[in-house]
Amino acid sequence: MKVGTADYIWAILSFITVGVTFHYGYLLYGLLGIYVAMVLLFLWHIANVRKRLSRSVAVFGTVSDYHIATEVLKHYYPILKYETEDGRPVSSVYTISDTKQRYEIGSQEMICYDPEDPIFFYFANRENDMLKDYYRYIIFGSIPALAVVILLIAK
Repeated sequence: MKVGTADYIWAILSFITVGVTFHYGYLLYGLLGIYVAMVLLFLWHIANVRKRLSRSVAVFGTVSDYHIATEVLKHYYPILKYETEDGRPVSSVYTISDTKQRYEIGSQEMICYDPEDPIFFYFANRENDMLKDYYRYIIFGSIPALAVVILLIAK
């Protein structure tokens, strides 16, 4: 996920919302409002990603290596080399990590890239990887949001 201006604005507004609603004794309403704002922001992100996916172009790319990030577990990010429609060579790292090396180095894989931003690509058979985290956050965030709604109704 790429952090953009909208994300920073959302974070600032969330802090302000918590502070103001806590000050006036309506913190639960503030937390519920933050969740609703988060869902709207994630739906906006989902719409943008779907727009990128709809204009993508399919090509074959070669897995040239892996970027390995070691936080708690090893996360593998495949590095692919491919050519755009106009013949421009691109080398890019996949933005979604995996806990294993899913592809062999040197293998040819079908990918789709965005002609407006050729570095952005996804594997043709893994479109859902681009959206699953947003849906996961919305679903898991709904659990505490429902608890807040129940608390507000019980008052």
